[in-house]
Amino acid sequence: MRKKKTAAVQTTVTKKSRLPLILILAASAVIITLVILSVIYFTGPKRAVKKYVRAGISKNGGKNYFSMILPDYVADQLKSDEKWEDMIESYNTDLADVRDDYKFKIKDIEKTSELSDDALKGAQLYFMEMAKKYDTKPEKLKIKKAFEFKIKLTKKDRSSKKKTSESTVVCAVKIKGDGWKIAEVSAQYLEELCWKQ
Repeated sequence: MRKKKTAAVQTTVTKKSRLPLILILAASAVIITLVILSVIYFTGPKRAVKKYVRAGISKNGGKNYFSMILPDYVADQLKSDEKWEDMIESYNTDLADVRDDYKFKIKDIEKTSELSDDALKGAQLYFMEMAKKYDTKPEKLKIKKAFEFKIKLTKKDRSSKKKTSESTVVCAVKIKGDGWKIAEVSAQYLEELCWKQ
């Protein structure tokens, strides 16, 4: 009889000792899932568009603005040519008057569509044109995917308090090595750019 009781006690102890292990594994799985989702959220295309929009409506957004619209190699060239800081300062100064007169608020950022293969080719050409615009030798980029977004802003006149709505369309483009960049045009424009070549 004593041997049977001992066996029963050992089985109960084994079952109880597995419970904390199962709880730890379940908690680990939940934490890993949350980390993956937060990485996707904070580095995804919508997040890039939000960063771009905030750069355009904030007081000192010039650095983020140019970082979002230019491939990294173009920004690096501008820095080595000692033009980067001047561009940022000019951008911030130029928009200071607008921000003095108006207050902007993000109303909505909506993903409208994924870009077609032609539009992706057009994005390649678009960023090559951007490089030329900033006196940098164009490089071929590895564009993985892209999405078009519609941005809606509320614009409030500080003196009259009148509110109006403004909207624009941009494309968030994922460039290998650079992450998400913003093409300040529509998907249709990028497709047409491809067709012209």
